[in-house]
Amino acid sequence: MSGQMISDARVLALIEAYGADPDMFPEAERVAARARMTDHPERFAAALETARQMDALLGGMPEIVTPDSLRSALIASAPPPAPVRRFSWKLPVWIPAGALASLTVGVFAGMSVAQPAATQDEQAEAAVYASLGFDTYTLDLEEEALQ
Repeated sequence: MSGQMISDARVLALIEAYGADPDMFPEAERVAARARMTDHPERFAAALETARQMDALLGGMPEIVTPDSLRSALIASAPPPAPVRRFSWKLPVWIPAGALASLTVGVFAGMSVAQPAATQDEQAEAAVYASLGFDTYTLDLEEEALQ
C-alpha cells in the first residue's frame, strides 16, 4: 500500500496489532501508515499512548528460558510420527501380467487378421468417401449397376 492512501481505521488496527513502533508494521503498509500518522498525529495520539504502555509492559517481562532437561523430556514424550502409507491397496502380481498378456495377444491377433495394405490412391479415395459419408461398399454396388 505504499504510495497509496490508508484509512484511519487501518492505521488504528496496525497500532493495536503491532504496537507503537511503525517499523513493526507490515512492510507494504509501513510508509503509508507513517505518513498518515505524521499528517494527523492528534487522531492517533490515544492509540499510540496505549500501545506504548503495552510495549513497555511486554518489554519489561523477563525472557523465558526453558531448562534443557524439560526440553529433552518434552521431546522424548512426544508421540512418534505416524507411519507413511505408500499404497493402501496393492494389486497381486498376476493382474498386471494378465493385462499385459491379453494386450499382447490382442495386438498380434489383430495384426494377423489385418487386411492387406491398399495403395495410396485407394486409401485417399476411401478417406474422401468416408469423410463425405459414403460407404465404399455401396459405391462398388452402384458402379456395378451402371455397367
